[in-house]
Formats: sequence, structure tokens, C-alpha cells
Amino acid sequence: MPSFFDGWPSNTDIMQSEMSRLLDYMARSKPPTVRFSPSIWQPAIDIYETAVEFIITVDLAGVQENDIEILVDQKSFTIRGERKKAQKTDRRGIYYQMEIASGPFEKSISLPAIVDHTRITAFYENGIVEVTMPKAKARQNINIKIEMDK
Repeated sequence: MPSFFDGWPSNTDIMQSEMSRLLDYMARSKPPTVRFSPSIWQPAIDIYETAVEFIITVDLAGVQENDIEILVDQKSFTIRGERKKAQKTDRRGIYYQMEIASGPFEKSISLPAIVDHTRITAFYENGIVEVTMPKAKARQNINIKIEMDK
């Protein structure tokens, strides 16, 4: 025989709902005391194309030139390296926000067309790397006649 209370939420359901509502309220009412940057970072990259080349600009503020490695094959570009923690003095205190990432990084992108990797140039100044990659000449098909022994 059905009870008058059938279909009503159980005490457990009510408790879970109230706890969820309380936690949501607490999360919205006070910002976190410390914000951290992502543990793995990737530099920002711009890539643009002219009639004869691709140019990639990479933002690497705080990274020394000798800590950067660039790898290019015919259709992909990879940059990797490390930004070391920059602290001029021994500071002891409480952080309220930490957004400047340090440590190793790596970023790869696919290139829109084949590049001539033998003529690539790179320039580094003030934390900006600019890589110029000339487009490869189109490959030509070659017809070869095969003679068979009879």
C-alpha cells in the first residue's frame, strides 16, 4: 500500500542538496586567497604568411636565448626551452597571486604548407623570437619510362 510520503525526497537527498547549495554559496562569496598559473605553460605564438614565406613570432619574455631550441621539419614547427625562476633577492612572504610561469615549455604547431628548412632564419630580441621560413618550391612530377625484358 503506497504511503503518503512516497515520491517525496528522502532525508539523504535533502541533506545532499543543502550541502551542495552551501558549498556553491561559499565558493561564490569569497575569492580564493592565492591564484596559481597553470603548472605547464606554453608561449603565445603568432604565425602569418606572405607570398613567399611563413613568419612565426613567439613571446618568450624572461627566457634566455641559450635556453631556446627550435625544431622545424617540412610541415611542423616546435619550440621548447626553459624559463628559469627570476628572483633577484631572497623574498619571504605571502603570495596573493602567481601568474608568471617558470620551468620547461614546449609548443608544436603544424605548418599550412611545406617549408624549405635549409633557408630558415631566426632572430631573438627583448624576449621575442621571430622565425622566417621560406615556402618550399612545388615538387615536380617526373615521368619515367620502364623498359621490360621480353
